[in-house]
Amino acid sequence: MLNSSSDNGADDLLGSVADTVTALADMLSTITDVDATVERICLDAVESIDDAEAAAVTVVRDGKPATICATDDAVPAVDEAQYETGEGPCLEAIATQSLVVANGSLPADRWPAFTRRAWRSGYRSYLSAPLPIEADCSGALNLYSRGDEAFSTVDAAAVRIYVSVAVTALSAARRAAAAHAQAERLLGAMESRASIEQAKGIVMVILNVTDEKAFDLIKWRSQETKTAVRVLCRQLLADVAANPLLDQSVSAEFARLLMTAHERVGEDGS
Repeated sequence: MLNSSSDNGADDLLGSVADTVTALADMLSTITDVDATVERICLDAVESIDDAEAAAVTVVRDGKPATICATDDAVPAVDEAQYETGEGPCLEAIATQSLVVANGSLPADRWPAFTRRAWRSGYRSYLSAPLPIEADCSGALNLYSRGDEAFSTVDAAAVRIYVSVAVTALSAARRAAAAHAQAERLLGAMESRASIEQAKGIVMVILNVTDEKAFDLIKWRSQETKTAVRVLCRQLLADVAANPLLDQSVSAEFARLLMTAHERVGEDGS
């Protein structure tokens, strides 16, 4: 049972985590980038868990682990020691989908090959929690400390809370990224359509052909030259802008028609 000083420490820690969770929740409405979200998760974890000196996120895709974010330059070497030896806290957290706390002599007892490789980093305690990254890969949020007995059961409980919100933030980031990509595709399609319609209109006016015939001509040149319709139309518009096809007298007459078109509109607006 925790004593009063421990209770105060737990209250302070959980209060810190609560502040971080609130900040993450506020961030959800503006998330657009998955990488930036992962980085924020690492930085906030170090800030909210007092004994954590560094944090990183490991992902395993197609059976290959990799560190996609780290708050300290020494961390990648620690993670690489896990990947090369095939053992360590973050790999165990991912494999078992459970939280792993390793302090003091536990790392050396449980993962001797990893511990020997990672010893020079100075880190002695580890706390790793499963963290879903994407649908096709698994991951873990990893905390590191140079203290021998750094991470307590309270730290573990706080990380569980933090990770539950971090997963929501990552999910929101993925959805936002997908929506942004879709919007970009739709915008590109709209811009391409606008270029095609403008080019088609030019062909109709200059060659005095119907809408259908104008598009048939453009498609024919696209097929013959193996050039995408949208690319061909953009180039045609650029060429016309650089080399006007109408002489001054025709341009002046067209300008007159444009300025007086309203006078010839029927009373019914048609």
